[in-house]
Amino acid sequence: MGKKEYDWHIGETPPVIDLHSVTKHKVYEEYLMHYIEVLNSNPGIPRFNLTIVDGFSGGGEYLHPDSNEVLEGSPIRMIKAAEAAEALINIKREKSGVTKKITISVNHYFIEKKPCNFEYLENSLSERGFVASNGYKIQTINSTFVDEVDRIITEIKKQKPAGRTLFILDQYGYKDVPFSKIKYIFSQIPNAEVILTFATDWLINYMTSTPQYKKAFESTGLGEMIDIDELLENKFDKEEWRRIVQYELHKAILPLSGAEHYTPFFITSRESKRSFWLIHLSNHHRARDVMTQLHWKLKNHFMHYGGHGFKMFGYDPRNDSEIVGIEDMFNNTEYSFDEIALKQTIESVVGDMPRLINERPDGIRFGDFYKLVANETPATSDILKKASEILIDGNEVEVISESGSSRRSVNTIKDSDILRIPNQGRLITTSGTSLVEMFRKKKGNKK
Repeated sequence: MGKKEYDWHIGETPPVIDLHSVTKHKVYEEYLMHYIEVLNSNPGIPRFNLTIVDGFSGGGEYLHPDSNEVLEGSPIRMIKAAEAAEALINIKREKSGVTKKITISVNHYFIEKKPCNFEYLENSLSERGFVASNGYKIQTINSTFVDEVDRIITEIKKQKPAGRTLFILDQYGYKDVPFSKIKYIFSQIPNAEVILTFATDWLINYMTSTPQYKKAFESTGLGEMIDIDELLENKFDKEEWRRIVQYELHKAILPLSGAEHYTPFFITSRESKRSFWLIHLSNHHRARDVMTQLHWKLKNHFMHYGGHGFKMFGYDPRNDSEIVGIEDMFNNTEYSFDEIALKQTIESVVGDMPRLINERPDGIRFGDFYKLVANETPATSDILKKASEILIDGNEVEVISESGSSRRSVNTIKDSDILRIPNQGRLITTSGTSLVEMFRKKKGNKK
C-alpha cells in the first residue's frame, strides 16, 4: 500500500492539500528567496542565472483543508519567490545608494507525469500570466523526473554563463527518485542543491520480504547498503526495530547521494500521523547552514530526534546508550526548534566544543570547524559563534584572527579565525557544567 497522490481535473476544484505540504511549500519559497539574496549580496553583481527543476510539480494549486482558500502550489510559488527576491535585492541596493540593479534570470523546469495534472498545471500557469518572457523561461514537461533528468542536466551544462541549480523533488512516497540519479546530479553539477521529500514511515510500515516490496526498495538504490532480510530477521521489538531501520536509512542516504552535506528533518502529517523526512543535500556547508537557519526560523513546523550538540545522528540503537554515552536520535521525545531547544543546543555545544578543538593542537578555522560538525548538529554557524563567546568568557577557548588579535564578540568572529584551547585554559573533562551555568546566568541577567 502506498501514499495517495493528488489528482487535478480542469473544470473541477483542486484537491485539498495536507497541511504538512503547506509547510514544505513555505520552506521551498523562503529558502529560494534567502538563497538568491545570499548569493547576490555583492552589489556589483548585475545578473544572476538560476535553474529550478521541480520534479513533481502537480497541478499548481490546492484547497486549504480548513478555509477552502485556493493555495498556490510549488511551481507558482517558485516563480513568485524568485521575482520577490529580485525586487528585495534592488530595494536594498537603492536604499544603500547603489544604482546598478540586478536581473534574476530563472529557467524553470516543471515536470508532471499525469496527463490530467499536467493539463491543469499548464492552465494554472496560463491563467496567472506565467509564460516564457521577461527574464525567466518555463518548460512544462509531461513525463517523469527519472526519464527527463539526464536531458535536463545536459541542457543545464550547456548554459553560458553557468548559473546555480536547485532541484525540488517532492515525491509522493520514497521510490520515485533513485539515489543513483541524485548522485549523478552532483557528479555533473557539483554546485547543485537538492531538496528531497522521503516518506520514511511508508517505507518502514510496509516493509516485507515480498518480491513486490523488494523490487520497489531496490529501485531506490538503498539495497546497496541495507539488507531487508537481515532487518526483518531482527524485528524483535517494534519501536526498537523502527529506530534501527531509521538509523540504517540515515547511514545510507549521504554516501548514496554523492553529496557532502545532509540535513534531514521530520515533518509529521496531521492527516496520516506519519512522518516524512525533508532532506536537503548539497556540497557546501554554507548551503546547509542556510537551510538549518530556516528550520529555526519556522520553529515548530520541524523536528529532529537527536541530541542537542554534535552527535545528533551518532546513536546506534543496537548499542547500549548508557555505555556509548550518546543520545538516541529516534527516541520518543521530539526535539522542536523552539526557544527551549535553542537553549539546550547552546548548552550542549558549549560542553562539546572544547573537546573537539583540543583534538587539534594547532587549532582549527571556525569555517572548517562548522564544516566538520555540520552534518551532526542542529546548530547553525551563528549558534556556534554564541557558544564560542561563552567559551571565550570562561577562558576555555580563544578565537584568533588572521592578524593575530583576539576576538571577543560573536559579531566579529569570521570563518578564517582560528579556534584553539588557550595555554592557560582549563580543559573540560566533564560535561562543561561550569560554562553551562555561566550561560544560564547570562540568559537570566538579560531578562
